[in-house]
Amino acid sequence: MASAFYSGRPEVELALGALPPTSDPNFLVEIRTVIERTRNPERIFRRICEDYSRPASLRFYALYAVLLRLRREERLSEYTDLVNRHEREFGSEPYFHTFRAVILRLEGELASLLQAIEHSREAARLLPDVPGVQHQVAEFIAEYLERRDAPARSTELDEAEMSVDRAITLSYGRIAHYYETKARILCLKDDFETARSLVRRAIELEPREGADYLRRVSQYQTTRVKIDVFSQRTEWIRTRDSFRNEMSQFRTQQLELLGLLAGVVAFVASTANVASQATGVVAVRLVTAMAGALILVFSAFFIMLNNGLWRRAAISAALGSLLLIVGLLAPSWLVRA
Repeated sequence: MASAFYSGRPEVELALGALPPTSDPNFLVEIRTVIERTRNPERIFRRICEDYSRPASLRFYALYAVLLRLRREERLSEYTDLVNRHEREFGSEPYFHTFRAVILRLEGELASLLQAIEHSREAARLLPDVPGVQHQVAEFIAEYLERRDAPARSTELDEAEMSVDRAITLSYGRIAHYYETKARILCLKDDFETARSLVRRAIELEPREGADYLRRVSQYQTTRVKIDVFSQRTEWIRTRDSFRNEMSQFRTQQLELLGLLAGVVAFVASTANVASQATGVVAVRLVTAMAGALILVFSAFFIMLNNGLWRRAAISAALGSLLLIVGLLAPSWLVRA
């Protein structure tokens, strides 16, 4: 039975030599297994990487292993130095686009993150069947959209979701943090319930014996809190927009009311002026018609303000119509009476 750990550099070199090519979907899983089974991995892999007597493919695998460890520990300066030191020799490797993307991402600027996304896209084009490379595209796009002030466009969200779905499919749904990335994307699409369920799925799938278990679970919990914050922010924005619409409608109604009152005042003043110059019967008819018109106007305005509750204004509207008809059409003898 094989030992649980590699006891020395020769065994590690044999394990690295048995790895599939970098374009193989299983490469990432198998090299992580080698890393986890190696004692003092950073020291051994650095020595292999710097030993120019070893095959280039073996040295590149060792370089990848060291960079993976440095990335996990966020040792940016060492990561950048190592990538720059070996770029001339291994820069044509498709994976080098992912290394450059990581460096740009860790710089922390949005412009750098955009460049990182472009390198990730190129790596995904060159390694279409490697789930980790496809996932990096989705992860970096999600981070960019979370940090950007402008709302996410549907095309950006669709690209990120397609990339993470492809990563999940290629990995047969066994990689926990792919689900966490998809949860972040769905959070940006305001699908908060599905996002929360995917975070729970990620926590369930994360291997408890893994060296990164605690770090990963802490990251998932952070994402869960972030989803809650985004949900509350979306609800607050919805409430704010509703309040603004109501205030806008209220201002419009006030302007309409002021315009109506101004029209009514002008109408009353004009009618009173005409009635004062008319004979008795005609003046009475004008005043009666004016009263009916005013009642009709205010009845109609009441209906508009109360969302069409016409029944409550029906009696006053009927009275106003009657007075208007009497004032306009009634014969002179009826008015005298």
